[in-house]
Amino acid sequence: MKIKNYFQNNYLAILTAFLVGFIYLAPNIFFILSLGDDYQGIPMMQTQNEDFYLARIQEIIDGHPLVASHGLYEYKDQWPTAPPTGEFFYALPSLLFDVSSVNVLIASRFVLPFILFLLIYFLIQKLTNDQELFSNKINAIAGALFITLGYDLVDYRGIFNLLFSGDSARGGFLLWARPVNPILGAIFLFAFLFFVRQIVQKTKKQKLTVFFASFFLALMFASYFFSWGIALSVAAILILIYLLKKEFKTTGNLIFVVLFAFVLALPYWYLILQSSQSEWYEESLLRSGLFYTHYPLLNKLMLAVLAFYIILVSFQILKHKKSKLNSANEESIFHFQDWHLFCLAFILGSLWAYSQQIITGRTVWPYHFVQYTIPLAIIVLMALFYNIIKKESLYLWRIGIFVIIFASLTIGIYTQANTYQKSYSRYTENQSYAKIFDWLNDKEKDCVVLVRKSNAKESKLDNLIPAFTHCNTYASSWVYTLMSSERPQFNYAIVLRLNGVKGEEIDQYLIENKNQAGGYLFSNWLGLYNYPAKDFPDFSDLLLEERLKKFPEDYRIFLKKDFKEELEKYKIDYILSVGKLDKNIINQLRNIELVFQLNDLFVYSFGD
Repeated sequence: MKIKNYFQNNYLAILTAFLVGFIYLAPNIFFILSLGDDYQGIPMMQTQNEDFYLARIQEIIDGHPLVASHGLYEYKDQWPTAPPTGEFFYALPSLLFDVSSVNVLIASRFVLPFILFLLIYFLIQKLTNDQELFSNKINAIAGALFITLGYDLVDYRGIFNLLFSGDSARGGFLLWARPVNPILGAIFLFAFLFFVRQIVQKTKKQKLTVFFASFFLALMFASYFFSWGIALSVAAILILIYLLKKEFKTTGNLIFVVLFAFVLALPYWYLILQSSQSEWYEESLLRSGLFYTHYPLLNKLMLAVLAFYIILVSFQILKHKKSKLNSANEESIFHFQDWHLFCLAFILGSLWAYSQQIITGRTVWPYHFVQYTIPLAIIVLMALFYNIIKKESLYLWRIGIFVIIFASLTIGIYTQANTYQKSYSRYTENQSYAKIFDWLNDKEKDCVVLVRKSNAKESKLDNLIPAFTHCNTYASSWVYTLMSSERPQFNYAIVLRLNGVKGEEIDQYLIENKNQAGGYLFSNWLGLYNYPAKDFPDFSDLLLEERLKKFPEDYRIFLKKDFKEELEKYKIDYILSVGKLDKNIINQLRNIELVFQLNDLFVYSFGD
């Protein structure tokens, strides 16, 4: 009976969640149907780095559950710097039900946005009054649509481009289409916040509620810095608030949630402790996005929301005082309700997470925090909109809800359809690689392929091989693992020599291909993404500049060495080239044999 009542009370939200899931899934469905028999199992990837996550999922399936190195063969026995907690949610269904990881990923396009929508819906309901009213449900649905489909509406520059050039605000599929993170981080975060809200409301079964809050926080600890950074910041603000209110039982429960989450995450802390013993740990963290900086960053959106919050709550207080003067029965003191305090915690916690490096001196690519601060800002706005503005002007609230729902559905559908159309030919072309992948999957597990990559097509193959086969790539630029910085520099020298770059050409080549060089020689993400130093004046990638200066002479020395002997420093089984290898390279490598050809793709066996 309870389940039946649950569906009856929330049927509109569930139907809308189905619609959201379908909008996320639709590009894959239409792509597969449109290709028919030409579809070879390589899906339309919804983000640029989806192959990265697929490769990590494939690594688990291949029997390397720690995913210490999903690109390069040599480092698989190291401890991981980023344990694959999120990836297991994709790998386990594949292993248990004998379904390909690709099909699990496609199914997740529907399932995960569906879950995310409902979590946001129920969290907004928990922060608004009159939860049984239809208006409350519509308000929560509008907020959940805003976050899942209309996320880019907060980007005024993106909206400007959309209106005047027709380009989607994101320049790709919707944010939550990306596998593993940020979608799983968002689900864990909003589930955590939902149960924390239950704790503060002192609902029944408090012990179970505390456990689930701790469980989801522990999952965040073990998977994504940006989600647990926000969660812990919000929890700390709530603990401080309820301590000042002298609600010691609530404060104690919140503190226990955090401590118990640390206990539940002990396997993760153990792995990190082991990783930290490596001599390569610090430089590996820098390659993975760590910043040493005390530079303050301003979250402009959340500051604007804070100002809006102060204005509306101040209006509430003034109105209460005015009512008190007109009515002897009116309570003389304005009391902040729990929803006021939660919204304030969302704002202050988000601001702290974005700028905590001012004190700690450490952060990890802080721009990724907006993946969660934007949804939290929207939740706060929807709570204020319903609890305060609706009471003052039902007409204004109705107009706002209509605009939010219409705009979110419009931009969500347009973004998916526009990106689908623009990327259709590119992903259709990927089907031609299926036979190459099938051929490699018939070979020995953990074989290593050196891809001759002089253009985007070959670079794409370098990333797709670990994602769709049980093989590794020799010169992968995925170096987010415990290894010396000498390996990516060596890889770059191999790539250039394989492409026939001569010693007298290398200086000019680096000038013309600085971004490519930075992809191998970077020491941190400022160098990797060529990011303006003005954003972090106390942090830079000086090592990249040093390596760029030193590399030409090292490369000329490398050219004098026996190429085959240099390649044999690491495991190598095959060389894959778009077009035949140059005869000079074949002569240098000796004994290599053409073993497979597919159109302009040539696979050579690396002989003994």
